[in-house]
Amino acid sequence: MANNYKRFIHNQFEKAKSTASEFISSRSVEQDEDMIDLDPRYVDQLKDIAILQHTTVEAIVNGLIAQYLASASYELTPISVDQKEANPLLYLDGICKQED
Repeated sequence: MANNYKRFIHNQFEKAKSTASEFISSRSVEQDEDMIDLDPRYVDQLKDIAILQHTTVEAIVNGLIAQYLASASYELTPISVDQKEANPLLYLDGICKQED
């Protein structure tokens, strides 16, 4: 009886370890998807600027991204009739995007 209990506890412990391991590995994959790669030359320059300005590289990059997004155009380029005739799927895409 005690041996069965030990085996049960051991199996539950192994399941918990396995679940925790999967959870940790899935979180690291999610974090990697959010990461961006910067050219090391720029990172070094940004670090120097950040030190001089008493800020962080992250704050500088976030500011640059905010400026870019504020000035970026989100308008779609219209598709010409020639493009639609060359690729009939563009007609279908246009029909699907029409507002009711």
